[in-house]
Amino acid sequence: MVLKHHLFGGLLCLAAIPTAFGCAFHASPEMRLESMHPGSLSVAVALRKAADNGVIEVAALGPPARHATLYIDAVGRLHAIRKAIAASPAAADLPTSFSLGYVESWLWTRYSRAGDRIRADIHTDGPADGEAVVLTGEPVVSELLAGRLSIERALAEGLLFIDGSDAEQTAIRRAFDALPPNPELTSR
Repeated sequence: MVLKHHLFGGLLCLAAIPTAFGCAFHASPEMRLESMHPGSLSVAVALRKAADNGVIEVAALGPPARHATLYIDAVGRLHAIRKAIAASPAAADLPTSFSLGYVESWLWTRYSRAGDRIRADIHTDGPADGEAVVLTGEPVVSELLAGRLSIERALAEGLLFIDGSDAEQTAIRRAFDALPPNPELTSR
């Protein structure tokens, strides 16, 4: 019964999320969450459960207003991820590229590695065929960057989903695990 309650609550939460090819910051409401990427529905349900349990802020799960400040904040966090994983010793083992998608806003970012440099292309159309994928939510990224949430807990609670080969999953997990904490970072 509890699982049905959370699933139903997650579905209701998702019904309120405007979706688009690019992201909810520039949305058209015709697309559906389940078509974002396999695994996005389970991450959205886990996000709702985490908000209900106080792990992340409930307000951060609301659909992003088409407001430039919220978009700039989201982009800032995505660049903070790039900077942090570029500084990680695990960066050398990352796949050539992987895409990170925020399930609540459909904002996709492709991280690519060339030598010892990491590049972030924000607001892409989603992952390329065969590319490794990370699905999560903006408040999860905030909590990971702030050091208030571990990668192990995020994965165990379904707040972060990594899809790819075993080697890609391990490399991405190690890079996220090595994120240096920035306690001043706040959620949206």
